[in-house]
Formats: sequence, C-alpha cells, structure tokens
Amino acid sequence: MTWFVVFAASAFGLWFWREYRVQRADMESPMAPHRAGERYIGQVVTLPDGIEDGSGRVKLGARQWRLRGPNVPAGARVRVTGVDGSTLIVDRLPS
Repeated sequence: MTWFVVFAASAFGLWFWREYRVQRADMESPMAPHRAGERYIGQVVTLPDGIEDGSGRVKLGARQWRLRGPNVPAGARVRVTGVDGSTLIVDRLPS
C-alpha cells in the first residue's frame, strides 16, 4: 500500500509539473494572445488615415489596432516602438 501511495503522489507531481511548464511556455511565447502586438515592434507602417489628437487606427494582419503617437497626416510612415495593452505606440519617421 505504501508503494502505491508513493507511486500515485509521484505520478501526480510529475503531471502537475509538466502542465505548469507547458502553460508557462505558452504564456512566454511571442504568439500568445496577450503579447500579439509585440511582434509588430520595429515594423514601419504607412498610415492610410493618419493620427489626430494623438490617436489613430491601422490594420495589421487580420486585426485593427489603435495607435498612439504624434499627430501625422494620412500617408505618413511611422515605426511601431511599443505596445500598451491593445494599443501600438508609434513614432514618426523622417520624410
């Protein structure tokens, strides 16, 4: 009986440890849903609508992203420099 308890505890411990590691690896992956915007950092984007009053929108991939950055006219090029939740932070590129 003692061996069964030791075996069961070991099996449960190994299963729990494996699930923890898999879940942690998923959360640290750049493809994790909560880190989706980080893949666009450094990318240069041409804005179809521009940025007014510090905010704008752009479509990257299959998703519409909110933008935060300096006011720029439509057609201007910006570089994504950061992410704040579901908002991409951009800086204007020199013309």
